[in-house]
Amino acid sequence: MAIGRYQHLHKRTCIGMVPLFCCFLAGVCLTVLIGGTRQTCESMGARVYEPENSYFLMLLIVSAPGNVERRNAIRETYLNLRPRMLNESYQEEAIYVPLYEEGTGQLLMESVQKQRELLEGYRRWQLKKVKNIKVINFKVKTLFAVGTYGLSRSERKTIYEEQRVYNDVLELEDLQDSYGNLTTKIIQSMTHIDKVYDFKYLMKVDDDSYLKLDLISEDLLSYYEKLHQVRSRHHNPIELYWGYFKGAATVQQRGQWKESNYKLCDRYLPYALGGGYVLSKNLVTFIASYGLSLSAFKSEDMAVGTWLAPFGNIHRRHDVRFDTAWMPRKCQPYHLVLHKRTAHQMKEIYDGHQLCHNEEQPSQPQGPKEYFYDWSVPPSQCCKTFV
Repeated sequence: MAIGRYQHLHKRTCIGMVPLFCCFLAGVCLTVLIGGTRQTCESMGARVYEPENSYFLMLLIVSAPGNVERRNAIRETYLNLRPRMLNESYQEEAIYVPLYEEGTGQLLMESVQKQRELLEGYRRWQLKKVKNIKVINFKVKTLFAVGTYGLSRSERKTIYEEQRVYNDVLELEDLQDSYGNLTTKIIQSMTHIDKVYDFKYLMKVDDDSYLKLDLISEDLLSYYEKLHQVRSRHHNPIELYWGYFKGAATVQQRGQWKESNYKLCDRYLPYALGGGYVLSKNLVTFIASYGLSLSAFKSEDMAVGTWLAPFGNIHRRHDVRFDTAWMPRKCQPYHLVLHKRTAHQMKEIYDGHQLCHNEEQPSQPQGPKEYFYDWSVPPSQCCKTFV
């Protein structure tokens, strides 16, 4: 069973098209009669997208040329999930859209207590029965970003065959795929997506992250709907930057994460961890438009947070349901993003056999503690309130 929720997302109107077309024809005739005056009218930078290239969510999955098994596991698992109609109380229990504070003009970010209430509300909602009604007009486009410069003939043939079958590989022909080029890879990918596609949100994930795509999608749809409800109460737009934020990280001085060119501070500015985060379209457009001028730091997630730091109209939505660090936290049923999962584990999660792996084994290292983000204190003090 399906229902067309959020029909305003893709609504198009033809009112007034007939008179407009008649006026156009009259203008053409008048031009010819006068003497064939040649004029051109440009779009002044406005982009015209094909209807088939309009999506609610762009899913940018960063992959390596040889990770065919991971890509196939993703295609066979969570990419088949789609949002369902949630209980009507979901927006009130689990969604917060900030307002601007009168006088200061600053966004009122979630307090630690509010974050706790939202998580508790989501956990209560998990116990409710969910209607098995899919949202039919939700559109998601998946692209696996792969750098192909310097690949061997056999490697290129493998990518070619994969693209021929699935048509979901974003081939970056001028990029040699390596960790050192990861930030450039993100810029090039977002530049392509911003140029070709119309969308509301983009989610960047690694190819070893498992997404509960049905719940993430429905959460985004609910957020988008609630955002429209509160827009009448203020004039400034609100952009979304959604993920699990880190604000107390010191600048790396060694290893593959070493940042030789980070001179802004002795700590990184707050950023969402790279296993998975969501950006609204205007933020993607900003990165795509100024990509050549932005500092290409080695860690792409930190780079994105640094690039977006000056903007005061961004809702930095810290969410403990995103397990997106370099090392997985203790797995919880409320997690929406599960980082560091193998292809086999993804299939097991999708088939419903088990959600968590190896967390009870003593030989496994203890994952980092889960925290709420305190936006009222300096970043060095942000992350001391544990869940």
